[in-house]
Amino acid sequence: MQTLASRMDINGENALKFSGKMTASISHELKNVLAIINENAGLLEDLCAMAEGGRPVDPGRIKTAAGKMIKQVQRGDRIISRLNKFAHSVDDLDCDVDVNDIILLVSGLSGRIALMRGINLETVQTSDPVIISTNPFLLETLIWLFLDFSMTAAGEGKTVSVTTGKQNENFVVRFSKLKGLAGMQRQSFPGENEESLLAALNATATVDSAAEEIVVSFN
Repeated sequence: MQTLASRMDINGENALKFSGKMTASISHELKNVLAIINENAGLLEDLCAMAEGGRPVDPGRIKTAAGKMIKQVQRGDRIISRLNKFAHSVDDLDCDVDVNDIILLVSGLSGRIALMRGINLETVQTSDPVIISTNPFLLETLIWLFLDFSMTAAGEGKTVSVTTGKQNENFVVRFSKLKGLAGMQRQSFPGENEESLLAALNATATVDSAAEEIVVSFN
């Protein structure tokens, strides 16, 4: 049986690994943004040099390069906005949060990782807010651990659907369309890391291989 101290140690380690994983992914995304902007800035420089040398320049090439740069600036702004929201999730240790917002944030942070693994992420939220009182950062860590496992369990379907809703008066987060779940060892998940976070957040998890889904319920 885990002691409170051991659960805190595990949760701290989980949160640190999660933070490092997301920060690394965000930095790679931003580097890609800068690389594309730099490439198109170089093209514009070349086109300017051509014009200065008296060679005709197609305005369409300038417009296309500028358009690509604007698109990447907008992409970079979205990435920075997610990073800012992620950083501020540690401001309050216990507060009211909308689980819908947490799902969207973690899915957005995980977008590059999902893409590299060939996974299509689908997020479906209820029309009404799903408000619970909890630790935002630990909740994000829990959602990531379950999402990470779900991407592995997606199997040949290559799709993970994350939805929020209610079940038996409790708010739930459902990870579904897990075509490969039945072929994985049930007893290995949720593991010690996940169980520790579930306990800290007063939540439980059910793995249903037949329904190809995992449901996290907040009590």
